[in-house]
Amino acid sequence: MSKVGAHLLIWTSRLNEDTVKIFHKVKEMGFDGVEIPLINAMEIEFKLIEKLRNELEKINLACTCCAGLGKNENLIDEDESIRERGKSYLKRFIDICSDFGTDTLDGVLYGTFEMSKGRGRTQEEWNLAVKLIREMADYAKDKKVTLYLEAINRYETYFLNTAEDGVYLLKDIGRDNVKLHLDTYHMNIEEKDFYNPIVKSKGYLGYMHCCENDRGIPGTGHVNWDEVFKGLSEIGYDGWLVIESFYEPMSVIPIASSVWRKLADNIDDIPRQGLKFIREKMKEYGL
Repeated sequence: MSKVGAHLLIWTSRLNEDTVKIFHKVKEMGFDGVEIPLINAMEIEFKLIEKLRNELEKINLACTCCAGLGKNENLIDEDESIRERGKSYLKRFIDICSDFGTDTLDGVLYGTFEMSKGRGRTQEEWNLAVKLIREMADYAKDKKVTLYLEAINRYETYFLNTAEDGVYLLKDIGRDNVKLHLDTYHMNIEEKDFYNPIVKSKGYLGYMHCCENDRGIPGTGHVNWDEVFKGLSEIGYDGWLVIESFYEPMSVIPIASSVWRKLADNIDDIPRQGLKFIREKMKEYGL
């Protein structure tokens, strides 16, 4: 049975001791878990992780982790030193997942986030991604962590935009602990529909962000949720369904969080009402 999570970025982009208050809010709303962004991964001390993990265990709230690479930590860069930094960052992300006790690391793990080169990807970049993600997958396997590669829209990456390309990449990588991560916000931009990409990703799809087309409350926009849940039901999907939104712009991820107007009267309306909608769809489609 699928579990429903709330992305921490709805409220904040940084981990600190006050994050426990958000954990309690998420639990009170009825979510199964919370997705934790590792934006400041190199600054996070084990002492803080231990405190947060203990609180999650105390209130019986599961967690997943998400991450992305910057222009100086890019697995597909032509500069070997930048690729090596990318590997170091990914290993750090994986280690933090292990410290949190989660087996899930999702996001833009293959290359630079929020980047365009004025061209499409090259075969050399593809080959680098395959080679280095294999290495990272082997490292992650020892930590019992699975990597979920997210296909995102053309304005945030030129490398991986569609579910079809994600499946091709996973086939080339050939590791059991590397899966596909889809997001309905990005699908709304890049896919022809929602049903077919999900069905054609059977056996590869392992993580879902359930987001409205404007990043607002799921069920209030024009995402075709019946296609989404019909597809998930037909492939027997039992992975996470996570609501991701950004209530206000964040300097650390300015393009992804380009929210210049209020998407809800209250920040908590997005996850609270979104959860109700998703639970209803899960019930309707037997998830």
